[in-house]
Amino acid sequence: MLEFSKLCLKRLNKHLPLKLFLSLFQHFFDANVLKELKKNRLIIGHAATAFDQGIGRRDIDVTEIFEMTKEVDHDFVRKVSNPLFSMQIRYDDFAEVRKKRIIACINMVFDLLSNWQDELPFADNVKSTYEGNSYREVLTEMLHLYTIETRMLSNSITLHGPAGRAKDLFAENLYTAMEKTAGEIAAVYAQKVYMDAGCSIANPLCELP
Repeated sequence: MLEFSKLCLKRLNKHLPLKLFLSLFQHFFDANVLKELKKNRLIIGHAATAFDQGIGRRDIDVTEIFEMTKEVDHDFVRKVSNPLFSMQIRYDDFAEVRKKRIIACINMVFDLLSNWQDELPFADNVKSTYEGNSYREVLTEMLHLYTIETRMLSNSITLHGPAGRAKDLFAENLYTAMEKTAGEIAAVYAQKVYMDAGCSIANPLCELP
């Protein structure tokens, strides 16, 4: 996620009208990435616990996890609120998309843990679970769903003053950058796993983008 966000912002920085906007809201973007990482850890931890307890992936209450992610969102909103920015999250806009993201993450956790061997490095466990193209497609789909949710989330944001006039332009450019970057970074990370025999779970380059 950190690398994904960095590459998206780098693309946006090439658009001169958006450079000032980026400088004003860098704190917001940094905090947003940390929010998503926290939600991912929450979902992964919940799924892993269910797996250890013998609960089937289809028996996990996705709505319960969705409600838990809201608490992360609310904490994020409290931290980033300022005189130029206000946010009232309209969950009805993207609830189904986020639930699809949660299900995709649960499925990946169950797929990996079903084949996991502690003595093997992370890359080998991935290889024993997915073929290269399948792993890339899983990563691409997860990032694609995140991109759609981010686009829908823009309807929840109110920017005050001159920045408000730039919001729609920025949101559309952000969506385009995220969609393009999603496919590229999924391909890169899949290649790292399938080409690097020494990849281990301790190596951040092998973690999900």
